[in-house]
Amino acid sequence: MNIWTLPRPASFVEGIENAIRDGSNVVIRFPCSMPRGLEGELRGRLYPVYNAWTSIDASAASDPVVFLRERLCPDLAAHRARGMADLADVAAFQGRLLWIEKIGRCNWAQWAAALAAYADACRSVDLLDRTLFIVVLSGATVEESVPEEVALVRRDFRNVVDTLDLFVFALFRLSGRIEHPERRSLVAQTVSQVAQWDCQLAERLLVTPIEALSPDSALRDYARRQGWTPDTTRCWENGTVDGPANRPILHSAILTVSNDSASVSQRIWAGQSAVLLPLVEERRVAVIPRCRRYLQLPIETQPGEWVGDLRKIEIGSLAWHLERTNAPRGLKRQVHFLRRVRNKLAHMETLRPEDALNLCCYKRHE
Repeated sequence: MNIWTLPRPASFVEGIENAIRDGSNVVIRFPCSMPRGLEGELRGRLYPVYNAWTSIDASAASDPVVFLRERLCPDLAAHRARGMADLADVAAFQGRLLWIEKIGRCNWAQWAAALAAYADACRSVDLLDRTLFIVVLSGATVEESVPEEVALVRRDFRNVVDTLDLFVFALFRLSGRIEHPERRSLVAQTVSQVAQWDCQLAERLLVTPIEALSPDSALRDYARRQGWTPDTTRCWENGTVDGPANRPILHSAILTVSNDSASVSQRIWAGQSAVLLPLVEERRVAVIPRCRRYLQLPIETQPGEWVGDLRKIEIGSLAWHLERTNAPRGLKRQVHFLRRVRNKLAHMETLRPEDALNLCCYKRHE
C-alpha cells in the first residue's frame, strides 16, 4: 500500500490523469520530496493509452531542447530541432509520456520557457500523436513561477493528505508488526496527528513505532535534515505549512525547533485521547463485576444523588468508593489507574508512553 491508493491522494492523481487525457502537460509541485509511488500509479492508469513512457533525470540538463533531442531523437540533426516547437512536429519525438524530475533551480528558467513554448506548439498536434510532459518539481525549485498556458497546468500537492489518510496508512504499515489492536491503533493515531499531512514524516515515525509515542528527538532530527530553524519562513513552498489556505497548519518539526512544545503535545494528546478515552470506558465496564461484591447499592455519587446501577457510576466515583472497602489492592490499583488516565486526558494532558501502552495491554477479563 502507498499513500496514492487512499481517497484524497487518489483524487489528486485522478486530476493529473484527466489533464493528461485532455492533452495538457502537467507540472506537479512538492515542497519537500515526493511521496513514493506516484510515477507507478500514473503509469498504471495511463498505460492503455500511453505505453511509451520515458522517465528522465534532468539534473544535468541546462538546455532542454538539446537535452531532449539527444536523449529521445539521437538521429535527428541539430538544425531540424532548434526549439520546442520543432520537436513537437518530429515523428520520432511524438506519442510519448515524458516523466521529468530533478530539474535544478538554476535551470528552471530555461525549462519553464521551453515548456511554455511546447505547450503552445503541441496544440497543433493530434491528441493521439502528442507527446506530453509530466514535470515534477520539489524542494527549492517550487518557489519559482510556473508559466500559464492552455496546454500546461500546475498541480500543487497541498491539502491533499490529512490525518485520516495517514491513520489508515499507518494502520496498514503496522499490520503484522504490532499484534495488539489497541496498541496498533494508539501508534497509528499518534503518528497521524503528529505528521498531520507529511507522508515522509509518518514513514520516519513508523520505523520505530514505540518511539513515535514520544517523538521529540525524531522531530528535531527531521527539522535538521530539512534545514529548518526557528527563523525558517512558514510557508507551503518551504514545506513548513500545509492544509487549507484559510486554515494553515504548521509542521510539527518546525513547532518543535521553535520550542512550541504545547502545540506538539496537543497533537500527541489528540492521538492518545482518540484511542484511550473509549478504552477507559471499556475497562471501567469490564471491571464492574469484580467491584460489585465490595460495594453496597445504592451509592451516593453526589450530595443527594444516588445510583443503583454500578454500570452508571463514572470511574472517579467508583475509585473513591472502592478505596473505602476491603477490595483487593490489585483491583484498587487498576481502578485508580483508569481514573488517573481519564483525569489527565480530560484535562488535555498527555500520558507517558508507558502508561498509554499499559492501558492498551490490560486484559478484558481482569
